[in-house]
Amino acid sequence: MINLAEIGQLELLDQLLGKFSVPPAVVAELKAKRELFPAAAEAADALEVLAPADQLLVEGLSSMVHPGEAECLALAMENPGSLLILDDRQARAVASSRGLPFTGTLGILSEAKAGGLIPRLSPVIRDLRERARFWISPALEARVLQDAGET
Repeated sequence: MINLAEIGQLELLDQLLGKFSVPPAVVAELKAKRELFPAAAEAADALEVLAPADQLLVEGLSSMVHPGEAECLALAMENPGSLLILDDRQARAVASSRGLPFTGTLGILSEAKAGGLIPRLSPVIRDLRERARFWISPALEARVLQDAGET
């Protein structure tokens, strides 16, 4: 959310996913990081918020991942067929161990390029690094750009 909001591409989630929800802890994180990520904090007010029902599950997951990821994982477990958007390595490991489908910021952007929603990935990845402070290894960037036909 932060990454896409900060580069002005949050609407890609609507275009690719249609309806999507975020848990309260994600909204709280977006607002708490207002100084670093003002566009993401502003976008937080317009998001559809859905809280997980099973707070014991959230507490258990919180021992492995941050609160926002814990609530996201719990929501996905409560709503089969949901697609998680996770960039955090530990959250991805937890999702994988539970058979939950996920993608990340780069996956969303790759889908957007494949669907003709953005013309090129390389300038968007540059924006991620410069404006959203997104870290991507040179090897992963090369692979993503190659898969998108940009190298």
